[in-house]
Amino acid sequence: MGVPSIGVLLESGILDIPDAASHFGRKYHVHGQSFPTTMLDLLSWESGIEVVRQIVERYEHAPRGERLLTRDLSSVTLEAPINRPGKIVALGRNYLEHIKETGSEIPKFPLIFAKFPSCVIGPNDPIHIPKISKEIDWEVELAVVIGRACKDVNEKESLDYIAGYTIINDVSARDLQHSDGQFVRSKSLDDFCPMGPCIVTRDALGDGSGLRLMTKVNGVTKQDSSTSNMMFNVLQIVSRLSNSFTLDPGDVIATGTPSGVGFARDPPEFLKPGDEVEQYIENIGFLRNPVLASK
Repeated sequence: MGVPSIGVLLESGILDIPDAASHFGRKYHVHGQSFPTTMLDLLSWESGIEVVRQIVERYEHAPRGERLLTRDLSSVTLEAPINRPGKIVALGRNYLEHIKETGSEIPKFPLIFAKFPSCVIGPNDPIHIPKISKEIDWEVELAVVIGRACKDVNEKESLDYIAGYTIINDVSARDLQHSDGQFVRSKSLDDFCPMGPCIVTRDALGDGSGLRLMTKVNGVTKQDSSTSNMMFNVLQIVSRLSNSFTLDPGDVIATGTPSGVGFARDPPEFLKPGDEVEQYIENIGFLRNPVLASK
């Protein structure tokens, strides 16, 4: 069992940031503690991401003989970037084609619901089919990671409060969703929030528009769209949500899914043990999870 840490993927491999901070002889303390080893703790430190940039810059400008060895990606186990977010705020009906395929009415603003943090799993972790549902569906979503406490901000300010982006699979038990009449239980069962494989910071992805996003099940493409097809974009979403409640560092917003979900197909398709779900968002990467029978 390894020790959790924070890494940055460079061309040479993964740089362990807490180790690098110590290696270069600089001790960073946050609230009396040593350098953070989780993304949630790092984001709770107002200067966290900027300090990481400084450490990476120091590494890249150091003579090769003074550089800490990086680790090959295959030698580490990737966890969900935010293992237990304070909040997972999810949106429904934010892509017009998805609204059409489900026969829903076009909302004035997407439906807002929550996913319990306990349902988060990481890349390559299994999605277990629960005993109480037979209709388990996939939904690829661009996820926004909040970097600063955010309340009552306007759209122009919203980008300043975003740390970066990752991928969420908003796994859904459709039979429970339809019988309950609301979404929380059906989307918060154990393993129902695969997240990863990493966080890409906002300086690389801007407002998150124009990114291709896809789902494949057993290698067959099921969803294929672009974040530019969202009815409400990331900045509008962050602003609107912050007008209702405070968004804290490390909170995650799932921005909705495009068309191609299983229950809307003819005939309907659902995940079963032995399947593999692969989701992709341009410039972020791949999130893969096997599907297994209930524990």
